[in-house]
Amino acid sequence: MKFIIFCLFITISLNLSAQQSYSGIVVDSVSMNGMGGVYISVKGNGKATVSNQSGLFTISASTVDTLVFSHLGYVTLELPLFLEEDALFIRMREQVSMLQEITIKAMRLYPNEIADRTRVAPRKMAGYQAMESPFTYFSKTEKEKRKIYRYVEESNKTQTYVQLITDPVVKEIFTKDYQLTEEEYYNLLASFNQRYRSIQYSTDPEEIMEALHAYFGAGQ
Repeated sequence: MKFIIFCLFITISLNLSAQQSYSGIVVDSVSMNGMGGVYISVKGNGKATVSNQSGLFTISASTVDTLVFSHLGYVTLELPLFLEEDALFIRMREQVSMLQEITIKAMRLYPNEIADRTRVAPRKMAGYQAMESPFTYFSKTEKEKRKIYRYVEESNKTQTYVQLITDPVVKEIFTKDYQLTEEEYYNLLASFNQRYRSIQYSTDPEEIMEALHAYFGAGQ
């Protein structure tokens, strides 16, 4: 039995150090559009490539390597490959700063209550369990669970922002305060979404409303 475990350990170690081809696509985390010109390198050994106009890339690395994704204006992302599949889906977040001055108002900016719509992600195997049961961990079912888990986690992080901007009351406030048509309101909101993506992760509705008022006011 010890000999079998030893052989399995040696096999896994050899597989970890072996080079293989990793392919994938890099997209903007908000628009989900493919990002061309993203510099992808293997940390520490000099291998590198650049994504094409559609965001697609291919690079050779081993499972013990870490890929580094960088692009001007975006937060650099490091991805250890140990528990990743050979097909990668990379979402990069824009690096932005709020430049407009925000005026603090005494009135309550958002009149409604934010409902807790947190979704429970499916239970997935932990990373350390890959060594205990590699066949199950890399099965199709577990891969799908990991994909759904990442989607639910992202949805939970942005639930306050999504709930606020889809509230009809918010649209009514901004169209009346700034004398906007419905089309003008949605155009300004789309522009705000592109420029200030970091605010979408805020859990404070007042902070979101203040940022929106600052932007809509500056656009008048």
